[in-house]
Amino acid sequence: MKRLLYIYNPAAGRKTAKGSLAEAVEIFARQGYEITVHPTQERGDATSTVIYQGVHYDRIVCCGGDGTLNETVQGLLALPAERRPVLGYIPAGTTNDFSRTLELPKTTAELAEMAGSGEPRRIDVGDAQGHPFTYVAAFGLFTDVSYSTPQANKNLLGHLAYVLEGAGRLANIPSYHMKVNADGGREVEGDFIYGMVGNTVSVGGLVNLPRDKVRLDDGLFEVILIRQPKTPKDWQSILTALTTLEVTEDGAVTGFAAGEVTFACDVPVAWTVDGEFGGEQAVTTIHNKAQAIAMACGIPLS
Repeated sequence: MKRLLYIYNPAAGRKTAKGSLAEAVEIFARQGYEITVHPTQERGDATSTVIYQGVHYDRIVCCGGDGTLNETVQGLLALPAERRPVLGYIPAGTTNDFSRTLELPKTTAELAEMAGSGEPRRIDVGDAQGHPFTYVAAFGLFTDVSYSTPQANKNLLGHLAYVLEGAGRLANIPSYHMKVNADGGREVEGDFIYGMVGNTVSVGGLVNLPRDKVRLDDGLFEVILIRQPKTPKDWQSILTALTTLEVTEDGAVTGFAAGEVTFACDVPVAWTVDGEFGGEQAVTTIHNKAQAIAMACGIPLS
């Protein structure tokens, strides 16, 4: 009999994971799985559970927010590549950015069907100075909101909690003077208020990339850098560039694709990875682990 490990975060989102547990387990049983259910107990629990138990299962399904997914992926990466189970994902968080990229269905029944029996497709995973991520590593404007906003506020207000938490910061936006080197050749330098290295079409509703530009298995990330605005006209240029995605290397918004990127600053910079704190250092190197895991999703990959 096939074996499935179902990891869910009881505190994620509006605590919907607990309410959908019975329906998901019933569907997995119909698919022919012997099922083990594990509710996470604390931060890092999903990672340790996968590390110590993962090789004994054919498929691991995690239910929670982007943070729960990140922890599960961290556990998978710690296993030998040839023994990593297929990963299924049932989003139950506040923003669920990566679920949009994966084109996952909406209802619990449809999500469970795909998580348990969907075709495995290999996807890239990122590493930001030792911190793995599935969809984004970022610094600057609003990036600490997701991990600094209390879980109770996230559950009550949803995405609005992030907006409210960050709105008061617009009066004094910090910038970072950085030298950015991509793939050992491309160099960009400037004062930036935001930067992201991602494999996603959506980041917190603030950055949205066209689906035809984002491929999850090509060994490349999409890099977006926003320069420090000095006038209201600069702000308008940023908004226009983000809306039209007309980015240039010397414009208000810089964008390009790369497999490895190094950011060097004269002061330590705090990073967020998949919505969680990802360390603080003056030099951060991010590289792509091409097709590192197999995941059940709704999109055709190359």
